[in-house]
Amino acid sequence: MTYAYRVNTASRRGWKTLARGLLASLSLLTCAEAFAQQQGEEGDQGELEETGADPKLYSEKVIEEGEGYQLKIITGVTADDETPVAYQREFYSISSPEALRKIKMSQGLYEDLSVAFAEAKGQEDKVFSIDKRIVDELLIAEQKGELTPYLKEIAEPADEEGGVQRMGPFGSCSDQSKSKSKSFSFSSPINTSSNLGGGFTGSIYTTGNMSGSATGEVVIKIKRTKVFWVCIPYGVRFGHARAFGNASVSNNSSINGSLSYAFNWQKQVAKPSLGSLNFLVGPIPVHIGFNLPIDLGLSLNATATGTVAYNGQQTATGSFDYTCTSGGCSGYANYNLGSATPQPVTGSVSGRIQPTLWAQVAVRAYLYSEWIAHAQVGVRAYLYGDLWGYYGNTCGDANGDLVNETVSALTFDLDWRLFITGRASLVGSTSNWDNLWSTSRRHIKFWDLLSGGSSALRPTLLGPATVPLNYTNSYSSRMRPCWPYADSVNSQFNWGDGTYASFSAVPGTTTTRAKFWTSTGAKAVRVTALNDSHGRSFTNAFTERTVQVNAPVWTSWINRDVPGGVGDYETLVNIRDEGYPVCASPLAVECKTTAGVDWSQTGQSYTCNASTGGTCVNSSSQSCLDYQVRFLCF
Repeated sequence: MTYAYRVNTASRRGWKTLARGLLASLSLLTCAEAFAQQQGEEGDQGELEETGADPKLYSEKVIEEGEGYQLKIITGVTADDETPVAYQREFYSISSPEALRKIKMSQGLYEDLSVAFAEAKGQEDKVFSIDKRIVDELLIAEQKGELTPYLKEIAEPADEEGGVQRMGPFGSCSDQSKSKSKSFSFSSPINTSSNLGGGFTGSIYTTGNMSGSATGEVVIKIKRTKVFWVCIPYGVRFGHARAFGNASVSNNSSINGSLSYAFNWQKQVAKPSLGSLNFLVGPIPVHIGFNLPIDLGLSLNATATGTVAYNGQQTATGSFDYTCTSGGCSGYANYNLGSATPQPVTGSVSGRIQPTLWAQVAVRAYLYSEWIAHAQVGVRAYLYGDLWGYYGNTCGDANGDLVNETVSALTFDLDWRLFITGRASLVGSTSNWDNLWSTSRRHIKFWDLLSGGSSALRPTLLGPATVPLNYTNSYSSRMRPCWPYADSVNSQFNWGDGTYASFSAVPGTTTTRAKFWTSTGAKAVRVTALNDSHGRSFTNAFTERTVQVNAPVWTSWINRDVPGGVGDYETLVNIRDEGYPVCASPLAVECKTTAGVDWSQTGQSYTCNASTGGTCVNSSSQSCLDYQVRFLCF
């Protein structure tokens, strides 16, 4: 089955707009054993510190920090330029307009940045990386009334016509765009495990493999200011990002342990570097880094103490193409879910445990450093487990004998679902989007873990145990009340004579069917729960009863009363009270006079029915004849 998504989310704001565009294919499920092993024991200490690029290509050090800004020394090599250049610069990272008053700068630059903050469309437009030397040189030029020699070297022609924001020698120049791309090819397994702690005794273990290729294209905007009729580039910010490629992934995860309450856990187990882009834009060195955060998570809800061990494997292949700007993202992704490979499950529980296990890999991109701003997009694969156990006699009466049976159950249900996730951070403030897009929830398998089958899965079967031949009777069924799921169950009556009646109903609903048999004898009547609308298939989930079908028999003729006094009374109550062998609920009755005349031919007012018998009342207009009755019993 293929799931396709095409979106246009111009109304969504903030770093989400960039997160959706950053190499979605690299984010499919779990990967990279080598990456996880490189992190070693760091994976057991919570989220890892930033994994940067090769320090020979780029490094930084904060030397001053204030509200809304940092001043850093950045050192590196523009390795992606045709002629690499080594550099060491001081750079401001500015994220708040209030910081402009704390940094010495020219009035023209102050006004230019103030306008940029005021016109920013999203959070990503509010982080500027600015070269301190250019800031200082612009201040000197303003004080001296002319360009410094350095500014003359880096000056660019002013925009033509409408490009210049303000007339005169000072003002703003339009932003210029610079596009850079990087391609990745990968094929790597993951093999990681961790002890959970936090009240949970057990471990989590994840294996899998991911392979594919992707290209990430990042467009940055170069900020420029107008000084003495020329444009001076002084800083950079993100413009938009595009990612396209394909990936193939398999995921296999398991958890085992014991639990006595609700529990949630997640951990970043590795964050290897994917490389970087290092280049000059005019006089400004730019560093764009990529890394690969790998996260595992577990959420459990339990109503009692128990243990669970399970695993399930799912494969997926996908292709994608996203372009994101400050106003939103548009693009598409296609994911094809391969066949699931469920594995055996073991467990013991008194109550219910619902473990949800997920694994995520995402590609993260950042400009200069993750603290300033980073964004990522990933794919998170969820395995939804549900371990249900029951033992007791409060789960209904299956055979209608007015006694609740003692039944037991131990089952495990496993589902799978794929989510596209996003995360963004701006100067230390992080936002997460755990469901940008998702596939539908897909059922993998249902296991009945008890040998011979869980008796609590067997539906009720209510109705008479003895019935007469060729007479209709009703039988009803429903899932036992302790059954924990709400999905419609497909079931079937087997009437024991080669005929069947199928039905579907939600578990709390009783279904009734009418049946009559055309032959006598013992009938093995069975109702079986076959499967449900979620995809669970049941084995040995049936209740069987023996129904005896008898041919009805007429009693002998009975005449217990004479017509004197008030009349002739051959009533069923009196006949039974006097010890005649007559059933309590006859199927039929016949009434006639002792002379053999049917009551309907006598012309007298007479009552004759199976539930009461026969009655004639003397009156001024009639003297009752002597009547006799017989009943049809089974």
